[in-house]
Amino acid sequence: MGWLAVVFRVFGVQRANDVFIDEVTYADIAQQIAEGRMPSLSGTPFFLHPPGSYAFNALIIRVLGLEGHPMDLALQLRWVNSFLGALTVVVCFLLVRRLAGLVPAAIAGTILASDPFVLRMDGRLMMETPAGLAVLTGWLLALWALGSKLGRGRMWLEISAGLVFGIAIVMKDMTAVFTVVPLLAAVFWRRTVPLLAALRILGCSIVPYLIYLSVIAANGLFSQFLDQKSVGVLRMVGAVQMTGFNSVPGVSLTDRLLDMAGRFGTSYLLLGLSVVAGFVVALSPQVERRVIGLFSVFTGSVGVYSVFFGAAEEQFGYCVVLAALVSIPIAAAMVVTCRPRLRGAVATAAVLMTVVSLFLGVQARSVVDDGLVRARDWMIAVLPESSKVGLTSVTGEFALLPHQGWEVLPSLKSLRDGNADFVLTQGRPLSEGYGFAAPELLGWLQDNAQPVFTFTGPTSGDTVVWRLDRARLDAAVDGGLVIPPVTGGYP
Repeated sequence: MGWLAVVFRVFGVQRANDVFIDEVTYADIAQQIAEGRMPSLSGTPFFLHPPGSYAFNALIIRVLGLEGHPMDLALQLRWVNSFLGALTVVVCFLLVRRLAGLVPAAIAGTILASDPFVLRMDGRLMMETPAGLAVLTGWLLALWALGSKLGRGRMWLEISAGLVFGIAIVMKDMTAVFTVVPLLAAVFWRRTVPLLAALRILGCSIVPYLIYLSVIAANGLFSQFLDQKSVGVLRMVGAVQMTGFNSVPGVSLTDRLLDMAGRFGTSYLLLGLSVVAGFVVALSPQVERRVIGLFSVFTGSVGVYSVFFGAAEEQFGYCVVLAALVSIPIAAAMVVTCRPRLRGAVATAAVLMTVVSLFLGVQARSVVDDGLVRARDWMIAVLPESSKVGLTSVTGEFALLPHQGWEVLPSLKSLRDGNADFVLTQGRPLSEGYGFAAPELLGWLQDNAQPVFTFTGPTSGDTVVWRLDRARLDAAVDGGLVIPPVTGGYP
């Protein structure tokens, strides 16, 4: 199982997913920590997310002697996330085998090993991969503790579970909803977890975060931490829409899901079943199953809330898929036990799900989707060093700057005033309103500029380097056609 997961993740690790803005940011922060500096973004201390995953990647940078531009670091660190994702598959297998048996565990592990959405997350430098591994590992340790006799051995298992939960929280504090909250609920839901056991686990789970807060306070940065964290909470609950599908007017999440169903159809099914399966498992007479049921209910509920009201960022779905692939096999086993005549239908559904997931997984890893890296390498190799290149997207800014002669120029006026010779666009983000430049800029470039480099991929659509016609650009701006940017505060 583990080798299957490794093969799926390492194949095409640097070419199967276009560079994502978050992984470039995370690589830069990890490099800062590796150099002994406090994490910062644009010169401001960075507290939106805790530093656990960045510190881990900083350790990898130091041990392996990695260096280079943050985008190159991100591509190198993707290998680490790939192996962490493979370990997550193994932990999922162990959890399901304990609660539902070998065959359901093998099916769950195979689906998780090949799930196209999980593969995309594990194939990028995202904090969800190490955080998700810590969440599942913590639950495995917690179940071992609940299944052990009272004594010193059980106490150490509880301490270990708490500390691993704490590691998850210090990697991404949102995981408290996937760990602390279900454990507290289990104390009251049919007295599933003894109060003292829950308190021991919870007490240990806050230790890593308290250490993090102590470092912040010692550096006199606690007020800045509170400011950024309050914004983060508002973003998570949807009171402030800065990122995600719900932040862009006119972009339909339903249309986007239908468009991507051919790539992530099985993943969407898992996301949708997480809460339902969790409720079924939470009704089990077995203590350990009820705990995992509550984990799936709360984790899936976060996914549902984010889609309809919250930030609706795709990374929120990562732990939901993990929870689903633990709870669905258990729920299926419970259904078969209660209704034996449904065994054939459940087995058929499991086989179909596995086969389709394997097919989509192979498809996901076989695609070539590295347009931004190819565009950068082409511009460095072909364009004269004196060329002025305008960048139009957030990802382009973070992934390609600093570079002599390149800067963010997202409007016709800024391109003219900046004396740009070329402009780089990524079609899908810009057309859907996720870039600095307005979607109308693409139309103008198609009619008035010459494409000198084009790469088409499923993530960013057409990544194009355009050669600008100075006469047409000057005429457009002088005639009052500015096409101002939609975000970023640029002219």
